[in-house]
Parts: sequence; structure tokens; C-alpha cells
Amino acid sequence: MATVYLPVEATIPGMTSAERAEAIDAEVWALRRPDSVRSPQDITRYYYPRITHPTTGQAAIVGDTAEDIYIHPDVDLTELLALLPEVPQAEKDGLVMFIDANRGGTVPFGQLIPSTSTQLTEVEAEAEGWFPDPIEP
Repeated sequence: MATVYLPVEATIPGMTSAERAEAIDAEVWALRRPDSVRSPQDITRYYYPRITHPTTGQAAIVGDTAEDIYIHPDVDLTELLALLPEVPQAEKDGLVMFIDANRGGTVPFGQLIPSTSTQLTEVEAEAEGWFPDPIEP
């Protein structure tokens, strides 16, 4: 297991960092269970936990780079790609080809992280203040 903290920038007009992180996380869940196969009884909409920086308010997705993500055969990447405006088109095209080649199979989460994403280890996240100081009794 390799825990990774992925700070999410507010790069989409009208979306906060937290809103964008939530939307990206929902699209990771949609890789495994797209809207086309969800039922009204489905209550899960997200895959990974998210944290908020106590000082800046920036959100981060907390994932595991080694975790295998099932890719549903009916997955639609339109929304996920729209949430990644800073990712070069060639990289987006490569992601589409990679997902298409693995429909019905699994891929490690780490292979889905764009090259433009900041990736922090737990030590780095702690050093950058992502975890609040312990509450004293």
C-alpha cells in the first residue's frame, strides 16, 4: 500500500477545491459503477476519503496508488476529462486509450493520477500542515 495525498487546485471557474475534489472522487467511483448501471438504492457515490487543509481550506483526495480500480465496461470518461483542464490533451488521450484497453479489468489507482497532480506522501503532507496539531486536553 502506498498512501498518496493529492491536493486539488480550484482551477475550474465556479468550483472550489473541495467541490472539484468531490467531483473527481465521484468520477473515480463512476469508473467502477457508472451512472448507467446505478440503481436508486445505491448510496455510495465516492471512492476515496478527502481531507481539508486546516489553514488554506484546500481539499485533497487521499488514495492508495497500489489499489486496483475496477473499470466497468460501460464507463464514460466525459465528466472526468472535463474536470482535468490542466492535463495536456495528449495525456488525456492516453488515459482514454488506457481505460478502453482495461474495460472489464482493473488498473492501479496510481496509473490514473495525472502528471500535473501534486502527489504527497504522509510525511510530506504532515510537513506541509495538512494535519491539524493534536488537541490538547
